[in-house]
Amino acid sequence: MRLAWNMVAGVASSVVLVLVNLISLPFYLRLLGMEAYGLIGFYMTLQAVLQVLDLGLAPTISREIAHGAETGQQRRSASLLRTLALVYIVVAVAIAAIVAAIAPWIGANWLQAKALPESTVEQAVALMGVSLACRWPISLYHGALVGAHCLARSAATSMAVNVLAGIATICVLTWGVRSIQAFFLVQAGFGLLHTIVLRALARRAVGERDAPYDFGGLKRVWRFSAWMSGIALTSLVFTQLDKVLLSRLVDLESFGHYMLAALLASGLSVLTGPAFNVIFPKFTTLHARGDNTSLAKFYSDTSRMFAAAVSSLALALAFHVEAIVTLWTGRADVASQVTPLVILLTIGSALNGVMYFPYALQLATGRAHIPFTINATLLVVALPTIVWLAKQYGAMGGAASWALLGLVYLFVGTTVTGRRVASFAGGSWLVRDIMVPLTIALVPALLGVWLTRMADPTPLFEIMIATLAACVGIAAGVLYSPFARQQMLALVRLRTPPCSN
Repeated sequence: MRLAWNMVAGVASSVVLVLVNLISLPFYLRLLGMEAYGLIGFYMTLQAVLQVLDLGLAPTISREIAHGAETGQQRRSASLLRTLALVYIVVAVAIAAIVAAIAPWIGANWLQAKALPESTVEQAVALMGVSLACRWPISLYHGALVGAHCLARSAATSMAVNVLAGIATICVLTWGVRSIQAFFLVQAGFGLLHTIVLRALARRAVGERDAPYDFGGLKRVWRFSAWMSGIALTSLVFTQLDKVLLSRLVDLESFGHYMLAALLASGLSVLTGPAFNVIFPKFTTLHARGDNTSLAKFYSDTSRMFAAAVSSLALALAFHVEAIVTLWTGRADVASQVTPLVILLTIGSALNGVMYFPYALQLATGRAHIPFTINATLLVVALPTIVWLAKQYGAMGGAASWALLGLVYLFVGTTVTGRRVASFAGGSWLVRDIMVPLTIALVPALLGVWLTRMADPTPLFEIMIATLAACVGIAAGVLYSPFARQQMLALVRLRTPPCSN
């Protein structure tokens, strides 16, 4: 029951975040311009890049809290959380100082602004650092709530803060100060608010309020955290190198187009992020119990449900992206430019999302060295490929590299997981629990494409057809997964689940 509520809450939070971004973007383009939106895209890239400074501590605290609850060591986990919070504060201050110090160089030598003054770009970058610092501890407290199976509380907070931040930003830009600096000031304020609220919730859920500092606990988890840090670093290269390179190789307007496409493709995160936050602590709990039979069944059932859902959304987006962008922005020229980018980025995001399951299983079983080794090995081949494609073909090359990397990563990761972690997560899983739901989702998606070709509808009507096809695909996935059917019946009862373990 709790799993169903946490999954729904996580999906709802992700949906709200995506909707806020999608609704806000036309306002940002109208009020600030495409170059300013390029700065916003650079901010999102910088936010992802700086995640490497997390040193793997957020997923570490999730695993420690979930494991501590199962083994009766909650107080030790609470002490670790309090200690890590102090580390995060120090890192946040350092982030703000370093970004402010290098802002003049970035404005003058990295970002290629044409319409915006160099001083404006410099000030915007400095304020990015302040906003990033305010938001920095969010991942730690979110990880703590995930480990305590309190995802619903974190999700509700995220929804409220994101909606308020979106409304406040548009109001400030419309009736207050119409500048990119004002945008980042609002983001900093609401980032700090988000951090404060999550801190209070995490302390209540974990019991950190009475726990002492435990700097020795850092030594206990350093090995797992070190592997997680290595994973974060290598994953960073895979996920952000295209954006970092393109921010240097193309002008801000073209980079804005690429980030717009990336924003649409990131819509799949409404499923990938919440799915990981639900399955990871559950995998950890089942592994701690030594219940491999239940772990295998849960792995298979949730994979089927996820594959059907993410395939349905990805196909709807890829097949009907031009209509979506046209209706969204009101500009057919922008739609034609970003459509091929969205298709390639969506393919890569869907493939990477499926890989969350082997990845979560690797971490839950304490084998963090496996995803690091996979990432490091692939990086040797992928890095020059990404650089070459981005330099040769610009935005299209960057998008193509993301799709190709996702495909290779999935097959390699599945093979290694099946051989080194659990046989039930190998090639048979990929066929039975991933390819079959994909095939099921493909049928209504192709039917939707046929209907749009026959009827030649307006963009709005085409999107309605795509939505219906996606819903049919997701429903079919629910029927294919026994776990999904069970959780849906649990939700129908409309009972509020407990939060703590």
